[in-house]
Amino acid sequence: MSKRPSLFILAAALVSFTQVITIALLFISVDWYIDHAELSAIEALPADARSAWASLNKGELPEMKALKALVALYPQLEAQTEGAPVVGVLGFGFALIVFTSVIGVVLAYRIVAPLTRLTAAAEQIRQGDFRVEVEPGATKEVEALATTINRLASELLALETRLKFNSRAVAHELRTPLTVLQGNLQAMADGVLEVSEERVRALLLQAQSMSGVVDQLNTLSMAGTAHFITATTSTDLALHVSDTLSLFQASVGSTIDCRMDLSPAPANIDPPRFRQALLALLDNARRYAGDFGPIEVLTGVDDAGRSFISVTDHGPGLPSDVAHSSFDMFWRSEALNGRDLGGSGLGLTVVKAIAEGHKARFQVGNRAEAGAYATILFETQEGHRLTRSPQPVDGDPGSKPV
Repeated sequence: MSKRPSLFILAAALVSFTQVITIALLFISVDWYIDHAELSAIEALPADARSAWASLNKGELPEMKALKALVALYPQLEAQTEGAPVVGVLGFGFALIVFTSVIGVVLAYRIVAPLTRLTAAAEQIRQGDFRVEVEPGATKEVEALATTINRLASELLALETRLKFNSRAVAHELRTPLTVLQGNLQAMADGVLEVSEERVRALLLQAQSMSGVVDQLNTLSMAGTAHFITATTSTDLALHVSDTLSLFQASVGSTIDCRMDLSPAPANIDPPRFRQALLALLDNARRYAGDFGPIEVLTGVDDAGRSFISVTDHGPGLPSDVAHSSFDMFWRSEALNGRDLGGSGLGLTVVKAIAEGHKARFQVGNRAEAGAYATILFETQEGHRLTRSPQPVDGDPGSKPV
């Protein structure tokens, strides 16, 4: 917790301080001025009148001659001791107001200066300079605002960096297949290549692949918006797995060995997005581990009451030094093992975005025996007991929570 005073307390203290200083200085100066004016007026009197004044102050009766001299000069003395101090008090009061106002302006500037720096920093951010860092001011409110602006600038800088990288990556990913597609079509149009059903189907697959990349990029662009997860319903994850698995096998062929081990797993999901995530996980497992054994899909509730769906395989798993890179856009493991397995490199990135849209956790890692796993853990469901543990459970050294 910050030990800096609040802006309200500081402003109240500033006003109180200037008021107290003004009153104190005014009292001291007026008291001094009245005494000084009285002494000056008495010293200016003739000797006999001054003697009569001194006798009266001592409670003694002065001589008649001296008293007459004092009475004759009394109107003048009264004007000097009562009228003149009023003018002096007004002058002192005006001078004190100016003095304390200067003090108030200086102190107010010290309070407002951090706000001026924050305004300048916000303007730099508006102009696109995200490398801004402002120091906290003298109050809690200014410190909190400075911290927020610094975090905003840091996040915007990271977003800008990622956006530039993703833009270059998108251009790179689409340039090659578009060039191939354009070259083949141009060659067919020029008669260099024979137009055959086989070539047309190959080009159609190329176009479908690019369309898939565009669809996945559209999904990622919607992540985090109100239109990403549109309508959730309370359902059992296991009910959606069978239909999705049938759809997947029909799209890739029956040669893929997919197995299900389903237990009740209640959760609030957006069914179309859930199927999209499951299809991406199945396709990822097929590409990287389909030749090494069956792909297994499990659902259930873990010991913390969280419903889960897990896709496991028996392939080579994820290299430990690149596990965290698997969520990066356009990342592919064939860059490490030299195999061209296709795919856009967006699958796990899309799954991560869908999981976060459901306020769920996404984990990937290597199984203890062999292969890899990918698990989506949904929020705790009240009143549901453990039916099984996802593979692996939290705490496994190979797991990577997201």
